[in-house]
Amino acid sequence: MAKLIHTESELKTKDKSIKKIFGNEQSNIVNIQLKTGEEIPEHNSKNPVFIIVRSGTVKFICPDEEYLLQDSDILFMEAEEMHSVEAVTDTDFLVVFLK
Repeated sequence: MAKLIHTESELKTKDKSIKKIFGNEQSNIVNIQLKTGEEIPEHNSKNPVFIIVRSGTVKFICPDEEYLLQDSDILFMEAEEMHSVEAVTDTDFLVVFLK
């Protein structure tokens, strides 16, 4: 069954926003909004993830490579892959966690 999910930009009124917008037995979707210069410290996910940039520019820093993602770019990361995140500009992206 189809399900429409609305997301709104919260950056106009506050800094970093990390909000789960969907979850079921197969996946979770988190909407992350960062202002320019904001960071998420190094971490990993126990599941594979897709990062889908909705707007702005964000840098994903992995041990062996850095990825500069912009509007509409998609990055796939395997489970347990260490990375940190830095907003180059105000950015809005989705993280789709596969179970």
